[in-house]
Amino acid sequence: MHAAKIIIIGGGIGGAATALALHRAGFDFTVYERSQQLREVGAGIALWANATHILQNLGLLNNAMQVGCLTTNYQFNSQHGKELVNIAVDNFELPVIGIHRAELHQLLWQNVPREKFILGETFERFERSESEVCAYFKSGLSVTGDALIGADGLRSRVRTSLLGDQPLTYRNFKTWRGLTDYIPSRYRPGYIQEFLGRGKGFGFMMLGKGKMYWYAAAYAPEAQPDAAIGRKQELERMYQDWFPSIPELIAATEEANILTTDLYDRPPIQPWSQQNITLLGDAAHPMLPTMGQGACTALEDAYVIAKCLQASDPITAFQNYESLRFERTKAIVVQSLRSSKMGELTHPLAVGFRNTFMKVMSSAISNSFQSLHAYRA
Repeated sequence: MHAAKIIIIGGGIGGAATALALHRAGFDFTVYERSQQLREVGAGIALWANATHILQNLGLLNNAMQVGCLTTNYQFNSQHGKELVNIAVDNFELPVIGIHRAELHQLLWQNVPREKFILGETFERFERSESEVCAYFKSGLSVTGDALIGADGLRSRVRTSLLGDQPLTYRNFKTWRGLTDYIPSRYRPGYIQEFLGRGKGFGFMMLGKGKMYWYAAAYAPEAQPDAAIGRKQELERMYQDWFPSIPELIAATEEANILTTDLYDRPPIQPWSQQNITLLGDAAHPMLPTMGQGACTALEDAYVIAKCLQASDPITAFQNYESLRFERTKAIVVQSLRSSKMGELTHPLAVGFRNTFMKVMSSAISNSFQSLHAYRA
């Protein structure tokens, strides 16, 4: 057993994965989560092979395969369904899995003793004293430990306390995510299918338990309100002349099951660690969802941070963790932003050029994709 007592702020996927990795390694830790329940909002995610590798090391891969859906191909298309790139993703030694965020979250926290999660506590600030750190919460609670990990997401309070109040960067896109039991007639089993149009896109994939997850993105000003007709009707109008499965999926989804968010990231910077305090996941390196790596890199972070803590004291461990993670996560943040730029094109000639370019470069795109997911933390 390790003597260090570790405070984790945030009980989402990154925090729960860190808790499980530290639990497996025999650490003393506690997770503090501001919500009153352990639950993940959102819909589906793809766990690429770099992430299923982490689940395998944490002993959860078989469980994830049971509640998820195996994915074989990642296909890019024009808005009307003409194939541009088709990437086989079933040639790794580990599977790619489509899974509901809540299912993944539950797999992680259910394998950690329940008393390790303290709910309804909102982090406010920390103070350092010699080798210890004290976390203060809105309720008046204060706790002292040997190290603190901020896994509290995109608008991390730990990050603000550590690095100052640096604004997020809005990336000109609004997204919608939906979940339905409806399976469109033209769905190709095992495929993630994405469709690229003029200033907007759409994608869908199968999750476990017969659920179909879809996502849309459109160029929009920041904080644009929903249309007066509601999200569903707005989307039906936006995508009415797209590939037939797309309006079918929107029509089959209840309005209450359509979530919307604006897309933000941050320019990658160092350091994100100071002495015995560090950041993880979106708190450290928020990225756009275009490469599907947000949750996957949080899982990588969790596994690496536990390995580093096993090898040395928290200060040295967090330095090593950041040095191991920075270049990879920076590259994915940059690549995700670059991919989003392809979706900003609105002029018909530019869109036509993009589609032709993707077809011509399909082998290079596939190789880049394979390299990204072949990584093993």
